[in-house]
Amino acid sequence: MFYENRTQKAGILGMLGAGLFFIGLLIEYHYGLFSPGSGTLSVIDQIMFIVAMSGMLVMLWGMRAAWAGGDGRFGRIILTLFPIGWATLIVATLISLTSGNADNILFPLGGLASMLFGLLAGFAVAVAGRWQGWTRYAPLLQGLYSLLQLVVMTFINGSPDPTLLTESLWMATWFLTSLALYVNGKTAVVVKPA
Repeated sequence: MFYENRTQKAGILGMLGAGLFFIGLLIEYHYGLFSPGSGTLSVIDQIMFIVAMSGMLVMLWGMRAAWAGGDGRFGRIILTLFPIGWATLIVATLISLTSGNADNILFPLGGLASMLFGLLAGFAVAVAGRWQGWTRYAPLLQGLYSLLQLVVMTFINGSPDPTLLTESLWMATWFLTSLALYVNGKTAVVVKPA
């Protein structure tokens, strides 16, 4: 059985991951440590991102295990594919860190999968109605923001490259989604087995 404390722990790890990612962004932008970087500080920063993303990955699996997308096949499949896409980004970051080369097919594959399945996961959670109030729409906000940020940045700058502001706001949406999982873990006693 998947008990509420595990759901809450997954939510906490997601919030900590979003916070750590934000700290990594501050370091990255301040010192210009964009991947692939070199030097000790660059390696530490990339490790921070990997740890942070792993915390958010645990949160995504927590959402799936908590049946946030409902009982239907669509919700289960989407809430399985979203973390797989996110895990692909983690693997891509690990490869970039160890090889010193950011040209890796896993970055666009993981990025597109995360964006697409993140948006669909947001719809699945909103439609399922298992979560109430603002928490029901937090994953949808996160999914919409990922897509809109890409479109808006491409339209404004002619490039999809993010900025400190857009990436920081992105982490805020991840924090809210993690908080939503935590809040719903407090209200649910026991949910279906994963």
